[in-house]
Amino acid sequence: MRLKILLLAILSAFSVPCGAQAPVAGNSNSVPDELDLASYERELTRIAEASKNPAQIGEVRRSLPESWKVKDGDRSYSVPTKEIADALREIEQDPKKGTAAQLQKRLSTMRQEAEGLSKAPSETNTAEAESRLKKILGRGEFQESSGPSAWDLMKARINRWILEQIIRLFRVLHISQKTGNGIAWAVIFAAVVLLFYVLYRWLSKSTKTESFRAEVKASSSDARHWVQEALGAADRGDFREAVHCAYWAAVAHLEDIRILPHDRARTPRESLRLLDQHPREKGSLQTITHSFELIWYGYRPVSAAEWAGTKEQLEKMGCLQGSTAPTVPS
Repeated sequence: MRLKILLLAILSAFSVPCGAQAPVAGNSNSVPDELDLASYERELTRIAEASKNPAQIGEVRRSLPESWKVKDGDRSYSVPTKEIADALREIEQDPKKGTAAQLQKRLSTMRQEAEGLSKAPSETNTAEAESRLKKILGRGEFQESSGPSAWDLMKARINRWILEQIIRLFRVLHISQKTGNGIAWAVIFAAVVLLFYVLYRWLSKSTKTESFRAEVKASSSDARHWVQEALGAADRGDFREAVHCAYWAAVAHLEDIRILPHDRARTPRESLRLLDQHPREKGSLQTITHSFELIWYGYRPVSAAEWAGTKEQLEKMGCLQGSTAPTVPS
């Protein structure tokens, strides 16, 4: 009796490894070390079908090698599988994230490219095939394989350090982690909003100072003052400043004779629209405005002859008197 029990125990001990080894030998999911194009296409199709079945995703992901070695005649390629494995892992963790649709699109593109290689003429040279493969791997869906940049890693370290310091402070103040996280994110959000507000104010102030510098200067002067400034600039040979002062002399003159209302915040085009009932004054101001905009805002070079034409328009408008109109320096 004891001998029978001992024999049964020995048979049982040897039967367990045999039974466990049988499925490994018949594993249908094992991938050969080297694939031809047809096997490569079937492997892509297998993964595409498995990605639709959550129960098979884990097994398929674990069966993927680090890269596929695809052989096409005398040529062989190495196709990395990291992006596909990462996508399958994301589908396992969150099936509703939308990664499945992206993976299906990627696999479909890879199958189409494999079909294109299989239909290509046999005399296609190696350089052309490698160029096509590099073009495929350089597409947007494969760009994430490079990983985060040095700047991304630095930002992550800074953010992690800030959060650790804030959490440490909250622990000292005996604030719960949930409440502390909420306060921390609120502080970060407020800091970002403040930063954007400061940048907006700085940019707005800079633009306003540059665009309306002439208007601010003009608000404290009258037509006679602007005429004197224009003539003085022309005597110095600064014809750009002379045309600038001449424009504001014309505007101030029209305000003095009550053709234009006193409002130096107007743009040059708005001043012209207000002169529709005064065609003579509008024509003179329009000529001066045209030169002023091209020279002052467009930074176009100005000559003595162009200043002479602007001064002539001032004389027509009555801004320049015969006693205060010296000749243009040669």
